[in-house]
Amino acid sequence: MNLRSKRFFICTLVGAAFFWTGLAHMNAPPISGSHPGLKDDALKKALRKDRTHEALSYRQARTAIFSKIDGNGKKATGRFTGEAMSYVWQPLPHVGNVGHIWPRTRLPKEAATDMHHMFPVIPEANLARNTLKFGKVMVPAWSRGGSRTGVSKKGRVVFQVRPDFRGDVARSMFYVATMYQLNIDPNEELVLRDWHKSDPVSTVEKKRNKLVRQHQKSTNPFVDNPKLVERIENF
Repeated sequence: MNLRSKRFFICTLVGAAFFWTGLAHMNAPPISGSHPGLKDDALKKALRKDRTHEALSYRQARTAIFSKIDGNGKKATGRFTGEAMSYVWQPLPHVGNVGHIWPRTRLPKEAATDMHHMFPVIPEANLARNTLKFGKVMVPAWSRGGSRTGVSKKGRVVFQVRPDFRGDVARSMFYVATMYQLNIDPNEELVLRDWHKSDPVSTVEKKRNKLVRQHQKSTNPFVDNPKLVERIENF
């Protein structure tokens, strides 16, 4: 191969590399940007505009959660209590459930299968949480694995999540409120903001965010960029 042929060959390889790299970036789901200068409603609107989402059926979402995202088709961890559940493909109802961080009864239909706020939970914990708002329990009526149901300082019955899952819950709630234009109760929001600070984004949470994105195309921007929370006064 002469010098001219070598140069042509090298240029062709470099050009092909740039082409396929560019194509990969075009097809990759977008990661929400930081949107410098924006805050509050303007920031939330920009985050919604960033979003690429492919809604799944409930069956598809449940299957993905127990077989690929939170479990491997044989076992998973109940996130409210930290307890292991064993099953084949998917757990039977008395073994494991899918818990919605934002209760389904308060959701628009399109949000009911969004896996950014769906997690495996043991049935007892799912029942104890029910549709209760999150808060700090002062007088517990139920407790297991660090999570509790009981009366708050203001006399409300609330659900308090175990410490190492609190940040995940908070960022899930912020995501749903932003993407589906819902409002979080002010008292609940104060608690969630504390949980967001006390339990920062972990490697496990980042990995889960990527796995969910592979299935439904959307990402949780508050996991990608936790500081976005500080620029939104009210959710």
